[in-house]
Amino acid sequence: MQAVEHNGHEKLTLLELVLQLHGDFRRRLESIRVTPLQAGVLLFLRRHQEANMTKTAAALCIRLPTLTHVVSDLVRKRWVIRRRSVTDTRVVHLRLNLAGLVLTRKIEIHVHRVSGELVTPIRKRSSRTIMPAEG
Repeated sequence: MQAVEHNGHEKLTLLELVLQLHGDFRRRLESIRVTPLQAGVLLFLRRHQEANMTKTAAALCIRLPTLTHVVSDLVRKRWVIRRRSVTDTRVVHLRLNLAGLVLTRKIEIHVHRVSGELVTPIRKRSSRTIMPAEG
């Protein structure tokens, strides 16, 4: 695992940095009552209008049971429409409804805020070498 410089002095592993980023996203998305995983699914569905459960899970590198749970919440909140294929009932298609589409725009605003905050520290670090983690 690699370590990166943080706040000019502290070395964080890549995993620690990812966990901090996840926490930042979680805090930013709380006001619109969306988890980072739900946000990821919604944004994926915005880009892939005729997605199905299997392809969505594979694209997001999550297990199908995990996606099933997330999609059930999104359907219950009336942001996503889930329907079985007419030709193959094993296939479940997903798409955003109008409320889901509006929500993805709000998510993008919150995500861009976190991204904007990251750009400056990353640019400062770009001239520094990433150091291997100790131990």
